[in-house]
Amino acid sequence: MKLTQLKYFLRIAEVGSVSAAARDLFIAQPALSHQISALEKDLGVKLFIRSVKGVQLTPAGEKLIHHAGLILRQIENARADVISDEASPRGEVSLVLDASKAYTLMPLLVTETAQRFPEIQLQVFEAMSLVAAQNIADGKVDIGLIPNAADLSDVEVLPVYRESMHLVGKDIRQKNTDIDEDQQTILFEKLSNYPLVAPSRPHNIRMHIEQTALEARRPLDIRYEQDAAQGMRSLINSGIANALIPKDVMNVELQKGELDALKVIQPSIDRVHSLVRLKGRPVTAACRVIEDLVVEVITSLCEQGLLDGEILNSSG
Repeated sequence: MKLTQLKYFLRIAEVGSVSAAARDLFIAQPALSHQISALEKDLGVKLFIRSVKGVQLTPAGEKLIHHAGLILRQIENARADVISDEASPRGEVSLVLDASKAYTLMPLLVTETAQRFPEIQLQVFEAMSLVAAQNIADGKVDIGLIPNAADLSDVEVLPVYRESMHLVGKDIRQKNTDIDEDQQTILFEKLSNYPLVAPSRPHNIRMHIEQTALEARRPLDIRYEQDAAQGMRSLINSGIANALIPKDVMNVELQKGELDALKVIQPSIDRVHSLVRLKGRPVTAACRVIEDLVVEVITSLCEQGLLDGEILNSSG
């Protein structure tokens, strides 16, 4: 199995045609077909189903798509890392963020990377925590920032910061006479008075708040389920429901005074966000500086009060 053959295979799979791939690769079609036949012979399986309309991947071909992409990407990362130096790291880095953090962190990470590390191509994705963890396990991304990663297997985990959940909603302070004097916190036992919107199971936030409620023996009124960020925001902004979420998710509305946020206490609902990478996966210089940048950005946002959390690791 040769790298050139994998490149050819991926291009054919992408365009769905041997003749179109041959044109794109500037290679004669018979020569391209010969390379793919040699690859199939080497593997002992058929990779494509051929027809007059083009080609389709076989189940074996579908499996090879994943591996071929990872192999070629690792080769490119190795090449970039070898010619990198500490002053000028280069290469491609893929980072997945838990969806609750993407709105706050993604713009800063993208702009800071472009300004400070112009030779790093940063790809940032957002996903629910379970999907993000699976992307790391499958090797689809280099690093991730995800909550409650301590129970994941075959990964390296670096705790970054601990955040607290807030009750976020419309006119909470006006409606509630049980809030403490500083108007910043609310007792867990009072949460049952508020209709809530929450993601469906097994979303991390949903499982976390339900576990806390079970341990505290205080039921919650989760009246609506909504996995889409825009759907949740609309229910909160309209006053139909409240949410137990990190308050930075709704920073824009909070800063405008359109919503209230009260930190939940006795017990608090806390979770730890960690940088996670697949164990044994080579760590390039570019990956290392992006990990440091993530910690730096989170630290700065916490110091500014834009993230409510306790830093567990610093990049210094």
